[in-house]
Amino acid sequence: MSSWGVEFPLKVNSVQRDLMSETDQELSKVLVAQFLKKHGYLDSLASYLKESGVSLRAANESIYEDLESIVKDRIRFNEHAIAEQMKTTSLNSDLDLVNIEKYGIPAWNHKLSWDEVIGSYSKTRSLIIKTRFLTNGVIGNSTVGKEFIVSGIKEEDSVTIMHSMKKSGIVKYFGSISDSLYYTGTIDGKVTVSKINEEYSWSFDLPVRALLALELIKLENDKILCFYCTMNNTLNVHLFDLSTSSLTKIDEFKLLSACTTFQLAISSDGCPIIFLTRQDFTQVMILKFQNGKIKHVSNIALNTAQFSTHSFNISDMVILSFDSTEGNTNLGVKKITPSSVLAVATSHTPYMRIIVTKIPSLDTKGPDSTSQLKTQPVSEELNILDDYSSKDVVIPSMARQPDIITHYDMILINIATDIPQDSYTQPILKVSYPLGGLIVGADAGLYAVDLQKSETWQLTYRTGQRVKSMDCYKDFISVSFADREWVIWKLK
Repeated sequence: MSSWGVEFPLKVNSVQRDLMSETDQELSKVLVAQFLKKHGYLDSLASYLKESGVSLRAANESIYEDLESIVKDRIRFNEHAIAEQMKTTSLNSDLDLVNIEKYGIPAWNHKLSWDEVIGSYSKTRSLIIKTRFLTNGVIGNSTVGKEFIVSGIKEEDSVTIMHSMKKSGIVKYFGSISDSLYYTGTIDGKVTVSKINEEYSWSFDLPVRALLALELIKLENDKILCFYCTMNNTLNVHLFDLSTSSLTKIDEFKLLSACTTFQLAISSDGCPIIFLTRQDFTQVMILKFQNGKIKHVSNIALNTAQFSTHSFNISDMVILSFDSTEGNTNLGVKKITPSSVLAVATSHTPYMRIIVTKIPSLDTKGPDSTSQLKTQPVSEELNILDDYSSKDVVIPSMARQPDIITHYDMILINIATDIPQDSYTQPILKVSYPLGGLIVGADAGLYAVDLQKSETWQLTYRTGQRVKSMDCYKDFISVSFADREWVIWKLK
């Protein structure tokens, strides 16, 4: 009797605990479903009902106490401590609602899945040092073997090589300048402008020993503006005429130190805008090309201290505009809109910082500031220098420019990330508009950045592999890794 008296109650209690655990779980599911329905999270509710197995009828029942009341009773005597603890769950504070609405910054889209495009995953013969989309469905790859490969993505989401060409040097710079033209540039200044679907091309040599940055803009009347930085710390502008194959120097701007990052854009009045960062300089320089002259408009300070011994470099930057149909593409030169912001990745160690800033007014003051340039959509050709084909070379003026304004109040978000890096890391910063945030290519793989929540986390695709190059266009993401792998993902 004693053994039955001891063992039987224990077995009953064990069964009761299992039953209670199952009841708790099922009731918790129902309470969560009711919470989602009550607050109008209908998309989340639809996904939740499918995954949890809760019926819609149970979600509509009102016989249970709601989830908020249960939580409120549970934390009633410890609410302050829990509120303080919740503040430590994130390294950063969320972006305020005013700026979210003003700049149209969305939250990260967690619904999209990454599917590998057929034929893109491969071990290439030579390391791909740069991958970039040239137009819709066409992507270019440059290798250390001095090869430039143009590939196409078919409707069935498969990749085929359109053509491959051997260059005299390693192609470090290339990109799209129109729907049918793209350019390539080697480190020693050999630039080629080619048609995507044809073998015809134009070539010219820039008068440099080594390039640090290069971007081109297509103008009207078969003219191309060429902006580039060199090892002798100058920003140069040349004009190339496709009809005559002539190269003309327009202007140059002396820098105090080497250029680290370079981003070209178009202002609302149709003038080229250069966002440039220098070595050991914690400010972004904004320069405007207007009336044949490079004018230093202003600086954006990335720290609030006007004098600081703690210097860092800018590793990469990108212009993004979520709330504009003109600005939210990844091809060609971006057009600055009222919703445009600038995101930069810093060289902070052991963890990177990502700083997002507002873009100040790009108006220039001076006797010729009323002279406006013809403005057209970025996708079309721009009419900036129609009259330069008949003018002589313009020698840079040594006249003193007006005082440069440095803006210390432009920072929107200063995100402390958990992306590890050292002094040799070369991170890549890109924006994915379908995902609604930034993607960072780093030493340990790919990372996501939710700008609205100021959060970063590692993506589960090729974890641990160092990213060599990356580009995003619409719902495609192309990544080359340091182990010679190349993958294109499509977001679905």
